Amino acid sequence: MATQLFKDNVEERHEKLRNKLSFLMIESFQNISRYADSEEEISLDDNSEFFMTRNIGDTFYVISANLIDNDKIPMVREKLEQVNTLDKSELNKLYREVLTNKQINEKGGAGLGFIEMVRKTKGKLPFDFVTVDNKQSMFFMQIELRNPKIDDGLPSISLSDAKQIQALVAQENILMMHKGDYSEDAVGPMLKMVEENMQNVSLKIHKKIFHFLVEILQNISKHSYALNGKHEGIFQIGYDHKNFRIGTGNFILNSKIENLKNLLNMVNSKTVDELNALYRKYLREGKITNSGSAGLGLIDLARETLDKINYEFIKINNTYSFFSLTVKF
Repeated sequence: MATQLFKDNVEERHEKLRNKLSFLMIESFQNISRYADSEEEISLDDNSEFFMTRNIGDTFYVISANLIDNDKIPMVREKLEQVNTLDKSELNKLYREVLTNKQINEKGGAGLGFIEMVRKTKGKLPFDFVTVDNKQSMFFMQIELRNPKIDDGLPSISLSDAKQIQALVAQENILMMHKGDYSEDAVGPMLKMVEENMQNVSLKIHKKIFHFLVEILQNISKHSYALNGKHEGIFQIGYDHKNFRIGTGNFILNSKIENLKNLLNMVNSKTVDELNALYRKYLREGKITNSGSAGLGLIDLARETLDKINYEFIKINNTYSFFSLTVKF
């Protein structure tokens, strides 16, 4: 589902790259499963795996990181250094040799994966190992796919940038983050991806996360200010001290801020009992605020949160501002 979401956010002018990007993402996921320490049970407090996709202009990046046993590093390093030194014909030859000689043991399949990644990208695979302790390290690898005929002059992402992002994500206990187009077509795959990645939480929490996200993402889709025809936004799911948090951000017309701020202040001033009564009243009378269905949705969110809804408006220009919202539960 992550591959589908990424493909949905790839512009039509990059149509030829979509299938190639999907393949590279799958290979990157498989690489994590091959070398991750499967003997350790992964919890929500565990930052042992990291996966990121991003595009800057006409360049696309797939970056992964996972814990690896230190005694496996020499083997992985040797394979990567080997494929990074080969040209196209040498890679094709090595690929055929691995297949015909059946040199695919329990972890040997990764050799084929590395070969395929280099063949698809026509470039090198930057990688690094960062020591965690005397038993394990974090294994970082970056895939870069670009059109060699286009030089847009935009900055690139280095592996050191990726390591800094991973460190920040781990520090802030971010489980998932997505920035992109929040049109109605994109919300469905996004919800599906979240649902599939929350299988290790209780059913009660799973339902609450899904419910909150439906309300918040639909609110972005329907009420955010569209720039260049796109409802750009960002959301993240975090976890700390046994509590979850969901944060979102999107652009909003300045003319809509006053009504929304009044609505947020109103729901934040109510007790849970008052919110429940207000919610039932709106359902019974069918009366929604001037902010549309966002009114009922925010009341519903406020009924379930641990704290008040945290929000902020940052003015961008005279037309629109950036609106951020965070709920904890």
